[in-house]
Amino acid sequence: MAHQVLQHLADPVGALKEMRRVSRPGALIAARDADYESMLAFPSHPGIDAWRSLVRKNYLANSHNGDAGRYVRAWFREAGFAPDDLQFTVQAVSYSFDEEDRRRAWGEAWCTRTLESNLARQALERGLATQEELDAMAAAWLEWAANPEGVFYYVNGQVLARASK
Repeated sequence: MAHQVLQHLADPVGALKEMRRVSRPGALIAARDADYESMLAFPSHPGIDAWRSLVRKNYLANSHNGDAGRYVRAWFREAGFAPDDLQFTVQAVSYSFDEEDRRRAWGEAWCTRTLESNLARQALERGLATQEELDAMAAAWLEWAANPEGVFYYVNGQVLARASK
């Protein structure tokens, strides 16, 4: 199972080819990836919009695809999986007002990741954001997380495949 992995690879098709190569016939191979363009917050916030733009720019700078969820089935096909061996589904993920602890955890996690991760380091090194902009994005996540009406959602593309040789 490759959960939110393919979006971070420069060659996701190559990775899927290798997964297929090392799998026994009949083995199940699964992948799930987000589609960052589908990510939306309510209430809308310029800081979260800036974060989303930054994340997508950083993916491109790394030769990665932050919208992998929409490509995952095509990548499996390109890696040699037969159409009859693939099951593709779409899943909407939400963090919302009816799950306060989960919403807060999501917002706090993205606050931290915006300031203390490879995203932050690379954004600063590449001139994609200033420290002040990262601070504003992180603050936006905390503001969103504290809002009892806050909703954030996105779409995952998912594939369950059967290996054949």
